[in-house]
Amino acid sequence: MDGTRFAEQSSESLNSISEWQQQIPSASRKAYLTDLIHSEALQTLIRQGLRNNPGLQQTALAIKIARENVTDVRGDRLPQASLSVSQNNSEGSDTVYQGSLDVSWTLDWLQKLQDGVNVSEASLANSIAADRYARDLLAATIADTWLQLIRQTRLTEIEQNRLSVLEQNEQTIVERYRKGLDELTDLDSARSQSASSRATLAAYTENYEALQRSMAVLLGDTSYRKTNRINFPRVEIPLASMPAQDLGRRPDLQQAYLNIRIADLNSAIAYKALLPSLSLNLSLSQSDASFRNALFTSPAWGLLNRITAPLFQGRKLRAQARQADLTAEQVYWAYQEKLLTAVKEVEDAMGQEHALTARQAHISDALTNAERSFETYQTKYRQGLVSFLDLLTVQTQTFDLQVQKAKLTYARLTNRITLGLALGLGVES
Repeated sequence: MDGTRFAEQSSESLNSISEWQQQIPSASRKAYLTDLIHSEALQTLIRQGLRNNPGLQQTALAIKIARENVTDVRGDRLPQASLSVSQNNSEGSDTVYQGSLDVSWTLDWLQKLQDGVNVSEASLANSIAADRYARDLLAATIADTWLQLIRQTRLTEIEQNRLSVLEQNEQTIVERYRKGLDELTDLDSARSQSASSRATLAAYTENYEALQRSMAVLLGDTSYRKTNRINFPRVEIPLASMPAQDLGRRPDLQQAYLNIRIADLNSAIAYKALLPSLSLNLSLSQSDASFRNALFTSPAWGLLNRITAPLFQGRKLRAQARQADLTAEQVYWAYQEKLLTAVKEVEDAMGQEHALTARQAHISDALTNAERSFETYQTKYRQGLVSFLDLLTVQTQTFDLQVQKAKLTYARLTNRITLGLALGLGVES
């Protein structure tokens, strides 16, 4: 066992993906996730989140802990020395001091200790990849929450316009009744529509405030208040190039690969535990009534070379080695699953871009026609040429299409961020 078997297979799996099934002609090459979004306000929020988010502080500390562990494990390959001094007092005799210096060194002729160092270094790289993924995911989540706030502001504005029109309907019905042009039979329906719109506005308000609270948590702040913005920003489409290159940038896949590397090395260590180990031990000791002489004057010394090999442990070591080997294979298949999911995420996001573009175009056409009908039906209703139900149908259709357009715009923009994250675009270190 050389500690690279499944790691090599996982590299081959990544390189076997030759091309993406879909492409987006209008995509552009970007270096970072933040390059996709043209908004200085959002960039400021992302920088604040990267500085203050409590989760990122924890991943940063995990890196420091892993670095200390590397230093600790590297020390196992070096000679170990210990100095001890004891004092013996007996009744009727002088005080005797005994000093001893013991030096031991395990010869790493099978690279057992080096494999342990490699495991700790791979664990450090894993912690760094985890931190990078956490940073990338945080930036994407902040951007998505920010777009949701813009969407919620736009939905609120649409609903306020709807309510204003519905209240106007109530006034128009009353005026037509006073002029003897109509009955009050439609007034209850108009009031019901207005009440329903007010309920929707109340829900939108709470959703907006909940998003603000979520943003505050992401930013590591106690509060967040966003200046209202109606228009969505421009979000570009990231370019998908070579699958191995795109997916190779993803920190979560790097983590999965490093998990295989760690499991491979642990398997190699477990098999090497079945083989003998060689250690050298040097001992220096001296006893004297003088404390100084006990430490520094002509000590007796002894040198011990020791070879140890496992003989009988009830097949325990072999079982542990086989278990480590199976664990490495299990981690390899977890990587395969992660790789397939990553490919699906990219293809899904590109497919969504095509679908959302088409849907948005159709909704825009429908909204243009509905807005023309909106004005026409209002005029005709005042003239008594159409019923209130006809007017309400056209009004409802118009505002519903505006809502759909706002939601589709948000979905399309946040999908581009999702695509960037799936292609391994992150934030600057």
